[in-house]
Amino acid sequence: MENFIVSARKYRPSRFEDVIGQAQVTNTLKNALRTNQVAQSFLFCGPRGVGKTTCARILAKAVNCENIASDFEPCNTCASCEAFNKNASFNIHELDAASNNGVDDIRALIDQVRFAPQEGKKKIYIIDEVHMLSTPAFNAFLKTLEEPPSYAIFILATTEKHKIIPTILSRCQIFDFNRILTDDMIRHLSGIAKKEEIEVEVEALHLIAQKADGALRDALSMFDRISIFSNGQINYSDVVENLNILDYDYFFRITDYFLATDIPSSLLLFNQILQNGFDGENFVNGLADHFRSLLVAKDEGTHILMDFSGIVRKRYLEQAAYTPAAFLISGLAVLNETDIQYKTSKNKRLSVELALLRLCHLQNAIDLTKELSSAVKKKPLQLNNTESFPAPDAEVKFPFAGKEAAIANPEQKTEIRNTVSGSHSIKLTSLDNLKKELREKPKEEELLEIEKEDVVFDEIDKYAFQQIWKSYLIKIKSEKKQVVFQILEAFPPEIIDEKTVRISVGTKSYLNTLNSEREEMYYFLKKELDKKAIDLIIQVDQQKSKVESLRKPYTPGEKFTHMVKKNPKLQELKDRLKLELDY
Repeated sequence: MENFIVSARKYRPSRFEDVIGQAQVTNTLKNALRTNQVAQSFLFCGPRGVGKTTCARILAKAVNCENIASDFEPCNTCASCEAFNKNASFNIHELDAASNNGVDDIRALIDQVRFAPQEGKKKIYIIDEVHMLSTPAFNAFLKTLEEPPSYAIFILATTEKHKIIPTILSRCQIFDFNRILTDDMIRHLSGIAKKEEIEVEVEALHLIAQKADGALRDALSMFDRISIFSNGQINYSDVVENLNILDYDYFFRITDYFLATDIPSSLLLFNQILQNGFDGENFVNGLADHFRSLLVAKDEGTHILMDFSGIVRKRYLEQAAYTPAAFLISGLAVLNETDIQYKTSKNKRLSVELALLRLCHLQNAIDLTKELSSAVKKKPLQLNNTESFPAPDAEVKFPFAGKEAAIANPEQKTEIRNTVSGSHSIKLTSLDNLKKELREKPKEEELLEIEKEDVVFDEIDKYAFQQIWKSYLIKIKSEKKQVVFQILEAFPPEIIDEKTVRISVGTKSYLNTLNSEREEMYYFLKKELDKKAIDLIIQVDQQKSKVESLRKPYTPGEKFTHMVKKNPKLQELKDRLKLELDY
């Protein structure tokens, strides 16, 4: 009985042309061999399973090959190549830095470098996972790496380039390896399946390649596992069952449930997924990938980003045609939020189910938003354009706060009337009357006479006044008038009549503080209320002084008075030293 050899070892490339998906690296190395410009230190970087160590071994074999081919590939027949293939070469040394990461290990390596090769041209040292070396080991390696003997070549390989100190990076010729593309991986697996006489579906290979996430070694390991399970015939269902992958069909079905607002079916399908042994987090991430693929499928220009083929690709194009882009973008935001909160959630299933409920109602919310925005934009009132005014005595309906309102233009004065039913009617001056008012507008010298006469004030709208007052508080807070802000927040103003606003405070010190701001407050209210004149009264209310005694002191005087109540000797100290308070 022959020993079983895994595909990752059995079909490991022995020539540069057999390396999958790294043409930019292999072509450069072959050119270096052709021009005899091989560096003495290399650094191969990239994710796992993409061919870093494989390329290092091929380069080491090619450097010492006695009968190198015209395309500068190793011959694999000479004594040097055969010794390497049998792991019996004395000129090629491999070191695992994960387990030999100390200073002593590097010193032992440096001692070996001192001896020239007995056979062959070069001595090659391949150090895998070099980022695992300790800082002292890196420092011990620096001098030898910078000025090695003429016969020594160092090839370092790592998956974490950022962990290598800059002094090492500056001494190496760096090659960055790419992730293996899905199509390249599928072609390679198909070739192996033919050699092994295994029947395989293209969709199954596509699923294996996607699960491998760019690592060919992982794809080969999964291929071996499934081929053993399926007894020489790999199909899509075998891959889904063995690799614990959520079938695409789940995501297509649940997306249709979302668009149909079918909450029961969505929750039942999620329950079925959990019963099949899948994790909620995997489901959320898989659904997010599904939405992303649908978004990519909506535009022909981005179809190249779709990592699918055959029937699956066709289904994505069909579902993307009737799925709104706004739903997909909003859905991705919901799923991203759920993924972030999933790990910290105590009830993980509930957090996913809440996301499903939001997704079921998402399309309805988007449609409602569009209806409201179109209703607001349907009949805008452009007061600066006379052509937008309705004709006199005409009536226009528009939605307002969920109810209908009527706009009518019969006579002169602007008036807002609330009816019992809750609707609103607004009377606007006709164009003829507006022109007449403009012609009869008094001259500047007559304005003084008008201001002296009694003015008829409209009643101050309390709701509008509250909003104006909030904006004033925000204004003074942004100006860092903290004391004034705290006083006005504690003692809000009162509307006495159609032109009078009163602020009652608890102490005289508050009164003095507000009087310093009275002029600015007066002009702000006058402008925002659109009044020719208002009366702003600031006074001390004795009844509020009792409440004020329970409040926290704000001004220096109040703070001192508060401290004196606790310790009367402070007053005596102030008088004896003739101190004054800094207000």
